[in-house]
Amino acid sequence: MPNLIRQVFLVTAILAVLAAQAHAQQKRDGHYWRTIPETEKIDIILGFYDGMALSEGLVQVVIRDNYTICSEVIESIMTQTARYMDNLSTMDAATGLDKFYDDPANRNIPISWGMWVVARKAKGDKNLGPFIKELRKAHK
Repeated sequence: MPNLIRQVFLVTAILAVLAAQAHAQQKRDGHYWRTIPETEKIDIILGFYDGMALSEGLVQVVIRDNYTICSEVIESIMTQTARYMDNLSTMDAATGLDKFYDDPANRNIPISWGMWVVARKAKGDKNLGPFIKELRKAHK
């Protein structure tokens, strides 16, 4: 079991380093989104979905095999993901991000958070306005 935890930690650390390098090269926010071609937008969305699937898989393995006390947290994350992300097509996500980033006040918000805004909007989330305000404040 400790070996599995070390492996998950190592994978997470590597992903964090790679993400930091990518971030240093280009901040992936609304400014970036508005400069890239449609094909790259689709690639970013597919990468977002792949990253979510990988994260869920890694966390499930660790929790299932080692830490049953955290299962409520994982269940909550999976429920939220299913509630908002299921049935959101790649094209709907791209169109939604285009509209979201049309507003200059949203352009500093990272694409990953923009995806959550688009998904929540598609599901008619009544707390979307306050959520966007929090994101704007956090990413001035």
